Amino acid sequence: MSFFDELKRRNVIRVGIAYVIVAWLVLQFSDVVLNNIQAPGWVFQVIMLVLGIGFPIVLIMAWAFEMTSEGIEKEKDVDRSQSITTKTGRKLDRSIIAVLVIALGYFIWQSQIPDDSAGYLGSESNSQTEHSQSGHDLSENLTLTPNIQEPSIAVLPFVNMSADPEQEFFSDGISEEILNVLVRVEGLKVASRTSSFTYKGKDLNIPEIAKQLKVGNIVEGSVRKSGNRVRITAQLINTDDDRHLWSDTFDRELTDIFAIQDEIARAIVNALKQELHVGLEAVKVESVTQNLDAYELYLKARGLFTARQDLDVANQLFQQATKLDPDFAQAWEGLAASQQVSNEWLLNDGIDHQQLAIRAAEKAIALDASLSMPYAVLSLASARQSPPDIIAARKNLDMAIA
Repeated sequence: MSFFDELKRRNVIRVGIAYVIVAWLVLQFSDVVLNNIQAPGWVFQVIMLVLGIGFPIVLIMAWAFEMTSEGIEKEKDVDRSQSITTKTGRKLDRSIIAVLVIALGYFIWQSQIPDDSAGYLGSESNSQTEHSQSGHDLSENLTLTPNIQEPSIAVLPFVNMSADPEQEFFSDGISEEILNVLVRVEGLKVASRTSSFTYKGKDLNIPEIAKQLKVGNIVEGSVRKSGNRVRITAQLINTDDDRHLWSDTFDRELTDIFAIQDEIARAIVNALKQELHVGLEAVKVESVTQNLDAYELYLKARGLFTARQDLDVANQLFQQATKLDPDFAQAWEGLAASQQVSNEWLLNDGIDHQQLAIRAAEKAIALDASLSMPYAVLSLASARQSPPDIIAARKNLDMAIA
């Protein structure tokens, strides 16, 4: 008897076919489930690895063992005259046919679902990677972007194109300021800074990011700062079909930085209004300070504070910004928040961070009562005093939320 005939007699080939079909169904089911629960990509890869490793193991088991009327036994111990491999083979044939019917039904069901993702081919985000994407990669991203019905947007961290890496705080600050403006647009859902900045430096394309953030539009760009001049390039991308709804480059003196932010925010809102046919009212960007040195110190300090890096340096930079412009409310707000966190992070440095936080928060509120962070700082201060003043803490939290 040839080796191939022996494989057929021991039902190894049938077992292999059945395994492949079942493994395919498992992968299809896993793909649907994992996409809906937004599981990390490595989970699906692990399932594929396990199924791949299991295939030769199953074939070896089918060769070495045989199903008998008394259970599973080693093939070499089974009397050929008592073997029931023929009967087992017929059962496997029926099982394979049943699984094929299920697979065919699944395939037909899938083909009946409207494919809204046909146009969701995403380009690589310029702020994330400079690598080109192959046709194979594009085909894998066909179903990455969800169909977002409501006006929604995320602002990715702008790329620092300046010669000085230290200017990254400036590019981060610009993208964050644009995000803060868009947040105030009535009827527009904006992904939080915490969520958007998670993708800084990550090699992900636009459709993947849009799917994870559940937004239909992405803003990305770059900042090049040299001396007193700045060039900001921004673009608005509709993630449904990878269309650029708007893009522009702004070459300005730094004295116009707030005007640039206002132009960018207004252009984004106008592009969304025309595309989505909805009434979105742009919010005007107000100049928070006339002192650009104070503004740069503020952006750098805020970057350190947000990253929880060198809080002592962040406190000094915030303080310098308030000295350059005592009416700079956002700088006082940042100082209050940074000092409050320093109360926990910079222990035993001989500085009463709590009292400094309270004074800075009160100053920020006196300058601009619409800021929320100072009230949160005062709330924490009330909750942490001895004894805790829970009523005052709750009152300030209510103010912050309002």
